Order: sequence, then structure tokens, then C-alpha cells
Amino acid sequence: MDTSKKISLAVLCIDYRIWPQALPLLKGKYGAFDLIAMAGASKNLVSPAAEGDRIVLLENIATSIRLHNPAVLILTNHLDCGAYGGSKKFSSREEEIAFHQSELQKAKAVVNEKFPELPVITELLLMEEGNVSLM
Repeated sequence: MDTSKKISLAVLCIDYRIWPQALPLLKGKYGAFDLIAMAGASKNLVSPAAEGDRIVLLENIATSIRLHNPAVLILTNHLDCGAYGGSKKFSSREEEIAFHQSELQKAKAVVNEKFPELPVITELLLMEEGNVSLM
């Protein structure tokens, strides 16, 4: 691998509605990146379905750091995420956006505690009529 190129590391949900459009959006904004795809994305750091999910995600972040030394970690969440109960769980789009932004900040704090040397960026992925965009 050419180590002169700086790469990023992205955590993304496995949702088929999101990743096909999200990958080129993230690559266009951040360049090349390692990818960790898990149902619920950053939820696994804050409120995982099982503690093992948090451990697996943190171990994968550590592996990327060890092997590729990413310049930045990109934590993502998306609207209508089934792992969180979907959009129907919220009374409004604004409430859902605020919730996910809060969750991303909590996930960032978890990473900052475990990997203080790794800069973390958060991205909320929006969906409008089947189109995905970065907020």
C-alpha cells in the first residue's frame, strides 16, 4: 500500500437505501477511506444492541489505525434507521435530525476517549425521495 496517501476511515450503516449513494458522496468529500459497515452505524458506540457490537466496532477502528493510520474517522448515522426504530419513532423530521446529531456527538466522545489521537468528523445522511445527501 502507498502510505504517502492519507486515507480516512468511515463507519456506515448496512442499509441498502443508504450505502450505494453514500459511498461516492463520502469519497468525493474525503477521498479514499477504509469502511466499517454495521447495522445502526454509530449507534453501536452509544447504545449497541449487545456490548459485543461496541467491542467489534472499536476493534475494527483499532485495526484500521494500526494498518492504515487514517487521518480522520467519519462517523455517520442516517434518517429512518431501523436500528433506532425508524423515522416513525419521531414526531417530526426536526426531532429526528436533532436526535441523530446528539447520538453522533455521543459516539464521537466514545471514540475520543478510546483513540484521543484520531480526529473525528460526524456526518448525518439525509434521505429525500430516495436520494441521499450529506447534511
